Amino acid sequence: SEENCDFTPSTIIQENVVPEPIGTQEISHIEKEVVPVAEQPLRRSQREKKPAISDDYEVYLNECDIGLENDPVSYAQAMKNGNATQWLNAMKDELKSMKDNNVWDLVELPKGAKTVGCKWVFKTKHDPKDNVERYKARLVAKAYTQREGMDYKEFYSPNSNKDSLRIVMALVAHYDLELHQMDVKTAFLNGDLHEVVYMDQPEGFQDESKENMVCRLKKSIYGLKQASRQWYLKFHEVLTKFDFK
Repeated sequence: SEENCDFTPSTIIQENVVPEPIGTQEISHIEKEVVPVAEQPLRRSQREKKPAISDDYEVYLNECDIGLENDPVSYAQAMKNGNATQWLNAMKDELKSMKDNNVWDLVELPKGAKTVGCKWVFKTKHDPKDNVERYKARLVAKAYTQREGMDYKEFYSPNSNKDSLRIVMALVAHYDLELHQMDVKTAFLNGDLHEVVYMDQPEGFQDESKENMVCRLKKSIYGLKQASRQWYLKFHEVLTKFDFK
């Protein structure tokens, strides 16, 4: 490394053997004295320092929309927002995805059973030039109301390893291959739910003729503790059918 931090102590210990005058029979003794030493300045590299984060991350930050919009935090706030029409359409689009994936059935709540709450989460998505790309609404379950052993059993899920991704990228470059990236829309809605979970109807979209009914979940929607695990199991099931390992 070009940057060296040479540490020099400000004092050192010297041992001086001082002989007694000739003719005496006293044993020589060792005197320890502290000799001050001038502090040496630290050597610092003259190399030009570059930012730890490269400009390539600007696009990523834009896509994450960090602090770019004051998004509503509730259904009521979204309906009072200047973009209420866009948020309403976003919620309808989310519910359409859930209907297409057959996420729940409306049923009577069995006696003694409890429901898991849900809420709307809103996010304004931007393109790399900071222009509003779309308004996104997601219906998520309130996981903190889930009961272990009843609403869920296990919720661990494997995570991808960055080293694995680097190896794949290196192989692609070495063998001059093509690499395609894919995204699964509403990925968690593909995971099958094995536990019996009842959820409140989404705010603002309760069925007027079935107000007293609840959603009997068949898919692991976002927010459930086991959602990521169920998605992984579904993904694993599909890949292995194509002889992947």
